[in-house]
Amino acid sequence: MKTMEPAAPGTKNILFIIPPFFHIRDYTSGAHTSQIPVLTIPYGVLSLAAYLKANAHCEIQTRIVDLNFEAFRLCNNSADLNADLKAIIKDNMFDFQPDIVGISALFNTCYNHLGLISDSVNDIDSDALLVIGGGLATNLSKEILTNFRHIEACCYGEGEIPLRQLVNADAPHQYLRSNSSWITRESLQEGRKPQHNFVQNLDEIPFFDYGLINLNNYMGRSLDKSYSQQSLREISIHTSRGCPFRCVYCSNGTVHGKKVRFMSVGKVIDEVESMVNLYGVKVLLIEDDHFLSNKERAKQILKKLSDFNLKIEFPNGIAVYGIDEDIGKLLKAAGVTTISLAVESGSDFVLKNIIHKPLRVASIKPAVEILRKNGISVHAFIVLGLPGELEQHREETMQMILDVGFDWVKFFIALPIAGSKLYDICKDNGYLVNDDFSDLGTIKAYIRTPDLDPEYMEDRVYLMNLEANFVRNFMLRSGNFRRAALHFENIANRYPNHAFAHYYLVKANEGLGGSEELNEYHQSRFRELVATDSNWGRYARHFDLPVS
Repeated sequence: MKTMEPAAPGTKNILFIIPPFFHIRDYTSGAHTSQIPVLTIPYGVLSLAAYLKANAHCEIQTRIVDLNFEAFRLCNNSADLNADLKAIIKDNMFDFQPDIVGISALFNTCYNHLGLISDSVNDIDSDALLVIGGGLATNLSKEILTNFRHIEACCYGEGEIPLRQLVNADAPHQYLRSNSSWITRESLQEGRKPQHNFVQNLDEIPFFDYGLINLNNYMGRSLDKSYSQQSLREISIHTSRGCPFRCVYCSNGTVHGKKVRFMSVGKVIDEVESMVNLYGVKVLLIEDDHFLSNKERAKQILKKLSDFNLKIEFPNGIAVYGIDEDIGKLLKAAGVTTISLAVESGSDFVLKNIIHKPLRVASIKPAVEILRKNGISVHAFIVLGLPGELEQHREETMQMILDVGFDWVKFFIALPIAGSKLYDICKDNGYLVNDDFSDLGTIKAYIRTPDLDPEYMEDRVYLMNLEANFVRNFMLRSGNFRRAALHFENIANRYPNHAFAHYYLVKANEGLGGSEELNEYHQSRFRELVATDSNWGRYARHFDLPVS
């Protein structure tokens, strides 16, 4: 055990801990629906660290412990994962001796890890000030402060200014109890309403110190399979914060607000130039909630990005309605080869009356045609399982998918995330399957209504995934066998027990005139899986695939 060494006089040590957001069970179970987590750069925490370093009244030392990476690293070879995670936290507490520990928790799924983290921190240093921020803290503050006694306060919304004020306060405990950007047990008891305190000008946030993390741990998010396995350096950027829309399943507005705030175009380009020169970025992931909210600004950024010879992607998708001929050309010139559209549903009824999204189904195909004309592969996000959604709406969505012809579709089961209108609807009407947040995940249905059975929804959504992405895959239907083979090969490599990936990789390879020996291997794997796994056998029979 390491000996604690105090920080230098006039220095404050800030330890950021990020709880796991993915389900260990989903990764280790080997089930056909298992998903390998893709870890994202902790952008919010890096922003906090940069802002503190530039604006605190004292010297600041920061350290980031991302338990997502640690849990993923340990989950297949740990006899007691919780004990190992506790040991990691305690080792960092001893080694770093923080004055303040900040837990950064975005999602409901982080909730059940708060006890492990807060107890481990308190076991080592009960004097360290323990606070929490992120979407979970903003929207479940009462539950957190009731159930986790070592956590002193929850930050409401974005944390740059509140955390800076906390660090600079002469009496930090008193500051927490009196400031409206922090929720405490006292403020809850007194019924005080918390207030956001945003950085209005995002140019004021300095360039991040990516040396605080190991960038090699955050790779593999690229959509374009032609380069996603080349280990190209990926770095994220949020060029704006906030979103004016009120989609029923989204909670981002509670953290970032509805008004969109921007980096200037010059600041964006300076950030990208630093990423290229200092860290060798090759793939830029623009993670804005609504990049096209100001189309003229977006056009300026895309024009300037074309000078960097980067691969550009939008992991959160972009708005369909914002795509026009100019945007299509600029996306291509900037380095976009694959893009996801935030479609969500193929039913106008669902889009308007349930999701409350300003999108008409008729506008989807023209946008896709513009992108495809510019050589851009088009993916789509689809959300299913919302209260009020009927089977006819799911059929409309599948028909839209097939008519439009997306290269790939990412299906999500609707999640009642705390802070979203969906969560309120489900809680008020008793639609939540249970109150255990640890079960929440995009492959597991969590909502039960008179029209939605969770077990049925899980199976229905997976069948839609198989139909859209494998059985009636647009790339295969249109003769783009090379791109199809890249997608199927990627899945077969990541999920060796995915029977349909093996079967349709053979179909793509046959279209390419590929190796008969390789095809026989994948045919053999398919036959083995459908013979030994009852789910794959059932799916194969459902789609009339050969099972012997």
